[in-house]
Amino acid sequence: MKNWKSIFGLAALTVGLASCGELFEVEEVPEQAAVADIAMGRHTVDLMVGDSYTLPATVTPDSLINRGVFWESSDSSVVRISDGMIIAAAEGEATIRVTTVAGLKSDTCRVRVIPRWEISPYDFARDMVVYADVTINGKKPDEGTIVGAFCGDELRGIGQLRNSNGQQYIQIRVYSPILYGDDVSQDDKPGSGGVVDVEVDEDEPTEEKVIEEIIFMCYDHSQARLFTFAPKLNFDGETHGTLSKLFKLTAE
Repeated sequence: MKNWKSIFGLAALTVGLASCGELFEVEEVPEQAAVADIAMGRHTVDLMVGDSYTLPATVTPDSLINRGVFWESSDSSVVRISDGMIIAAAEGEATIRVTTVAGLKSDTCRVRVIPRWEISPYDFARDMVVYADVTINGKKPDEGTIVGAFCGDELRGIGQLRNSNGQQYIQIRVYSPILYGDDVSQDDKPGSGGVVDVEVDEDEPTEEKVIEEIIFMCYDHSQARLFTFAPKLNFDGETHGTLSKLFKLTAE
């Protein structure tokens, strides 16, 4: 049965209704509507173009899960989303928002999409090799992990997972377009990504010495995470690390 309440003198109709005494039929509103909260398990995600990842999201209380949630992307040309699965469509950044139907509570996650790591050795003049012992969060990399070498933002090499007599390591062939630079050492101080140091002799000027700083990064497909390793190298055309003493690359 409906509850009837007399409503007199609404703010905008006080004068018009005061003498009429009209009755309005009003549905009784529950004292407190059910409200669900929601929280994402991740607030930052890194994806390569073409990869996908299912964002974990928890609704509390779980009895309101059946009320449903809806997802939206701030830029669907970069990241598309369907029922919590995000798909990296193009390089860039986008924000994913999930909102509960019960109470309209929401949470967000920032998604960074990076290009796929692809490189052709024929585009470069020289190379150097790094034999690395790679550890990420205390674990060794698997086939779903990619290690890349960069000079600034330019990809210069991709690691290959190797195994020798039960010992796992990553072999990274790092490339450079610089034809010269054999005099560069690991004691030279590079700038951000690579600098040009010009040694000037008034009587006999020398050619420029280009110092390229190589940094190492790792992308984990399964975790949708991008890691940066602290150790760096100057490109010198030499071999770094051996099977008996691997170059250490560790990230947390």
